[in-house]
Amino acid sequence: MIFTSTQKRGIASVIFRVISLIMWFPALLHAQQITSFSPLEIIGGKNEVLTINGSGFGMDRGSSYVSFFRESNGYYDEGTALFFDYMVWTDDEIRLAMPIAFSGLVKVVVNGNEVFSTDTLKVKANLGYRQVFPLIYDYLSQKNSIGGITWYVHPAYWNRADIKEAIADVVQEFRCKTGVNYIIAPLEEEVPIGLGAERYLIAPDSMLGPVGFNDKLWRSCINGGEVFYYNDVQVLRFNTRESWYYGKGKAPDGMAKFRYVLLHEMGHSLGLGHVNEWGESMFPSVTLLPSDEWSERDTITTSEVTAMRYYVDMCQRFTFRGCGVSPMLPNEDCREVYGLMTGVADVMGSATFVLSPNPITSGTLRIQLPYVMQTVSARVQIVDMMGREVLHMPLPLDGLVVLPSNISNGMYGVQVLGGSHRMYQKVLVQQ
Repeated sequence: MIFTSTQKRGIASVIFRVISLIMWFPALLHAQQITSFSPLEIIGGKNEVLTINGSGFGMDRGSSYVSFFRESNGYYDEGTALFFDYMVWTDDEIRLAMPIAFSGLVKVVVNGNEVFSTDTLKVKANLGYRQVFPLIYDYLSQKNSIGGITWYVHPAYWNRADIKEAIADVVQEFRCKTGVNYIIAPLEEEVPIGLGAERYLIAPDSMLGPVGFNDKLWRSCINGGEVFYYNDVQVLRFNTRESWYYGKGKAPDGMAKFRYVLLHEMGHSLGLGHVNEWGESMFPSVTLLPSDEWSERDTITTSEVTAMRYYVDMCQRFTFRGCGVSPMLPNEDCREVYGLMTGVADVMGSATFVLSPNPITSGTLRIQLPYVMQTVSARVQIVDMMGREVLHMPLPLDGLVVLPSNISNGMYGVQVLGGSHRMYQKVLVQQ
C-alpha cells in the first residue's frame, strides 16, 4: 500500500499521540485526586478520624494540607489547616482528626494545587475547642455544693408555670441524655442580667438583638507547668420582643418556640457550635426557614448527644487541681432537675445514714452517720421539692439539727456530704 506524504504525516501524528499516552499513563494514574473518604458523616472537634483516599498527595505532607468548609462561608486557609492533627500522610491516603467544620466538599491542597471531593462530607455536630492540636477545651466544673452547676432562673420565668415547666423539661432532657449535672433554682435576688452577675442565669432580655444568646466567661488557672481553662459563668438570654410559644410540638404561625431555642442555647453551654446540617438543633437559624421544618422536635439529636456526652465525660474526669477547680460529679437521678438527688452515690455502696423521726413533728431531726463517716467532717443540706435550699450547715457532733422556725409542712430532701461520701434521703415535715 502506498501512502501520500499527507497521509504519512497523519499516521505519524497518531503514532506519536499513542506513544505519548502510553508514556504518561502511569502519571495519569497518580494524578492528584480524591477518590473517596470515610466516614461520610462525622463529628468535628472530638478526635474522630477522617480517612481520605486518592492519589498524588505526595509521600510527605510538607506544606500540603486538607481544608474544610466553614461557618464563614469559606474554606480553612493554609495558616490554620497546617496545624490540624495529621496522623497519616502518604501518596494515596491521608488520615486526620476532624476539626470543626460545616458540611461540604473536602479539599486537599498539594503544592498549591487544589482538588475537591465529589461527595459531600456531612458534619453532624461540632464540639468547640480552644486549640485544635493538641485539643484543648474550656471545661465545666463544680459550681454548687452538690457537685454540679445551678442555673438560676429569673423570676419572670420561674413564676410562670408554663415557662418554668419548659425550662425544667429541657434541663431534664440534657441531664438524662448527656449526664451533665445541671439543676435549676429560682433567682431570689436582684442582679444584672449578664456575666457580671457571676451566676449561671436563664433570663429574659429586652435589649437582645437575636432571638436567644449564650454568653460565656472563661478563666484559666496555672498550676506548676499546666494551664487549665474552664467556664466560670454563663448566661442564657432570650429576646422579650419575640412572641414566644412555651408548649411542646409545633409552634403556632408567627411565634418562636421557647423550648427549641433553649435546646439550641443550652447546647452551646455544653460546648456545641453551629452546623449547617438540616434537622440538627445547632443549625444557626432557630425561628426561620429551614429550621421551621424541624423545630417542632422537643429532643436533642443523636449526633448532638454523642458530642456532648464526650464533653461531659471529660468535665467529670479531668485531673487538674488548682484555683478551687474540681471535676463535675455525675448526676444520680437525671429526673431531679431541682437538685434533690444530684450527688453521686456513696462510695461505700451500702452505707447510709439514719434519719429520725420521719415524719418530723417537733422541728428537730437527728442524723446518725454510718461507721465509715463517723470520723469525717460532714455537712447537711436540706432543700424543698422545688430545689430551694432551706438549710445548709456543718453537721453537729450529736447529729441534732434544728429546722428553721418558718419551715412549711411538706416533703424535703436531706443530703449529707462528707469526704467522698454523698448520701440522700427524703423526709416529711408534718408539724
